Amino acid sequence: MAKDDLRLIIQGGALCAAFSFMAFFVPILGSIFSYFSLLPIFYVGICLGMKSYLLAVIIPLVGYFILLGSAGIGIFSITIFAPSLTILYWHFFKEKNTYKYSAMDILHRLSSRFLALVTIGFCYLKLTNNPIFETLTHKIETINNLAKIPSAPNLLIETLPGIISFLGLLMVWLNFQMAYTLALKANKSIRKPTEKQNIFLSPIWDVALITALWLIIANHLFIDSPLLSIFSRTALCICAFPLLIDGLEIAQLIAKAYKLPPALTVIFIVLTFLLVWPMIFVVVLGLVEPLCGLKKKYYSKSN
Repeated sequence: MAKDDLRLIIQGGALCAAFSFMAFFVPILGSIFSYFSLLPIFYVGICLGMKSYLLAVIIPLVGYFILLGSAGIGIFSITIFAPSLTILYWHFFKEKNTYKYSAMDILHRLSSRFLALVTIGFCYLKLTNNPIFETLTHKIETINNLAKIPSAPNLLIETLPGIISFLGLLMVWLNFQMAYTLALKANKSIRKPTEKQNIFLSPIWDVALITALWLIIANHLFIDSPLLSIFSRTALCICAFPLLIDGLEIAQLIAKAYKLPPALTVIFIVLTFLLVWPMIFVVVLGLVEPLCGLKKKYYSKSN
């Protein structure tokens, strides 16, 4: 192994560990950097391959074990290892000596597999009559009473899993995309993008999003199940995630087609995440894409 490669592996693993644990020592700054803890690991994998990636993740794994003990291994596996290993596996997966999955394919697979895991989890809670909802609600009510903060604990419990799921998926995807972009600009990426790659998101997410909306409405009007309310809202957030990413790509294609300054596109994306409400407009862009063919239309104009 070349010295430069070994240096990159060590740097990637060390930065991943540093970003992950900075919040323990510098809370405000660390909370920002922790959102990019996957970036160095993805960069190592994209530039050097799976074996180098596996060597790099040993460093943050040791850090998690030292600071958090055996529980740290579980946290590391869920937050760092599982998502990065899965995406890099799809990224490098070949069929007949050709990379099989494009970025849109990986986005679809990431979201669909996560939605499947969440669905299985809620089915398990339903079948076993697990009292997790009542326990969490009681704890939040106790905290609110002690702090004398007026709130709706049920609404918080119902929406929080969806928000966490959405932010988690967004963190993983942005880290991967940023690492891939940096690797391409540095001309170090093993896999180069090709024109024949699929750029269209599967239209199944339109159906899934609308189904989740109807499930929320039906539960509110007829069923009134707390567990179903949590699941439907969580499913809605997960279904909105791939549509948001697709909508952002459409917005970038539109800006490119009309030759708008790149700075305006960056400002639009930043404001979308800062203000939150523009996300609805971007999700709608992704929602109407299968019907209007916006991506195909503006992709041809921008090239």
